Amino acid sequence: MRGYDSLRRRGDFARVTRRGKRYAGIHLTCFVAEGRRRTRVGITVAGSIGGAVVRNRLRRRIKAILDRYPLSAPPWRDVVFIARPGAGELAFPELADEVARVFRPAP
Repeated sequence: MRGYDSLRRRGDFARVTRRGKRYAGIHLTCFVAEGRRRTRVGITVAGSIGGAVVRNRLRRRIKAILDRYPLSAPPWRDVVFIARPGAGELAFPELADEVARVFRPAP
């Protein structure tokens, strides 16, 4: 079971990208905003990244990497990851390094 929920509504994604703190890397951008009851994560992968197989694999890999973080404990936050071109070609360890660079969970 994941330690976080998914962001599902377009308005929630917009709120996080508008009000959240932005951390940019080469292949990923991360927005982190204060959450309410539980940590929620949203992942955006545009069609320019690749076909459906590449986009879904990238989403699954980011989720697997986030499972390593203690997101089930406070402070609650809403997080949005936006994949940039080239993210689909990264190997898993390189993607894990990129997520670690752009995702800075609160202490």
